[in-house]
Amino acid sequence: MNNSSLTFVLGGAKSGKSEFAEHLCSRNKRICYIATGVVKNPDGEMQLRIQRHKARRSNKWITREQYQHVDELINNSQQDGYLLDDAIMLVTNLFYDLVLEKTAPEKIDDYLESASSQEIATIRERILNNWKKILSAVRVSEQSMVIVSDEVGLGVVPATKQTRILRDLYGEANQLIAKEADSVYFVISGIAQKLK
Repeated sequence: MNNSSLTFVLGGAKSGKSEFAEHLCSRNKRICYIATGVVKNPDGEMQLRIQRHKARRSNKWITREQYQHVDELINNSQQDGYLLDDAIMLVTNLFYDLVLEKTAPEKIDDYLESASSQEIATIRERILNNWKKILSAVRVSEQSMVIVSDEVGLGVVPATKQTRILRDLYGEANQLIAKEADSVYFVISGIAQKLK
């Protein structure tokens, strides 16, 4: 990982993208691993996944389990680099936080079905602005970051309004990050192809 660089690593589920991203970061440097998959009530299988991810990390790395205020984390700490895994979970968690500002958990489906295009646009804008702040913080800090994300545009059109809204948000966030990135990789079956 070079100084002041932004690397974006995309791939499907179990494509090897996280392991590839980890190999881009020096095991001998102070890397802050930002785990955005903050699980409030993890089941046994999810706990096992988290443990496997943690076991792969260097003991010189620190882990921050958060998806909010990532820009502040970058602005207020000095590391040799950052690895954010992953962008999709960050978008998902922010999305539901914003929806829950408007409705109760058991009414999310009903709220989104009846939400106006303006309400959805406001949520979209807040999430993309969050990403703009993160990307700006990386540039201003002159620290390096690797961002991992799922490529979600290769499947069928989702059946529900909620999943279509999320799919579109994922795609827009991925495009925003890819545009700002110095290098972009797409990982398929453990093989990384450089796109940019």
